Amino acid sequence: MTTKISVSLSAVDEGFLKELKSKFGDHTRLDIQVVELDEDPPLTENEFWDIIAQLDWEAPSRDEVLHPAVRALAERPLGHIYQFEDILAEKLFHLDTEPHATAAYPPPQHISEDGFLYIRAAVVASGRETYEAVQQDPFQLPADEDFEPLLSLAALAYEGKTGKKFDYVSPVSYETYSNKKGWEGNKRKNKKDV
Repeated sequence: MTTKISVSLSAVDEGFLKELKSKFGDHTRLDIQVVELDEDPPLTENEFWDIIAQLDWEAPSRDEVLHPAVRALAERPLGHIYQFEDILAEKLFHLDTEPHATAAYPPPQHISEDGFLYIRAAVVASGRETYEAVQQDPFQLPADEDFEPLLSLAALAYEGKTGKKFDYVSPVSYETYSNKKGWEGNKRKNKKDV
């Protein structure tokens, strides 16, 4: 039998533990999950795209394109920076498919793993409308565009906000060939990739 108990950390004391022991006995395992209560609501999909819309395509360099979006993200709660990275990873993951790669690298061209990632980043950086169009129709993908700097947006916001290195890996991998379903039955993967 499994019983789930949700309780404030301040309520956990010796008396609480004794009560648990008397109710469940010695042949019970206690799993503890610590959940920090964040007073800020999570970053929404719309807010993610609002930050992406801050990219300044008139900036003199590719890296400077990020500056307004980095500032906008750094002004948000710290948790939003992590959530931004997670949403970005999910967006890139969903574009990691053989049809999208074929649109970028028609056969017999070799698929560049890094190049394909940077092309997918350009799709996200182009905004929600472009992303949704490309997700639905891979041949809408602008194969001649790439935007690697987008991959560092969350890290730059975190470093700007905290002065520390962003040491975080999203649970969803955006590396090329990570989306196993998107590559099922394909004939184009490099032999080293499974």
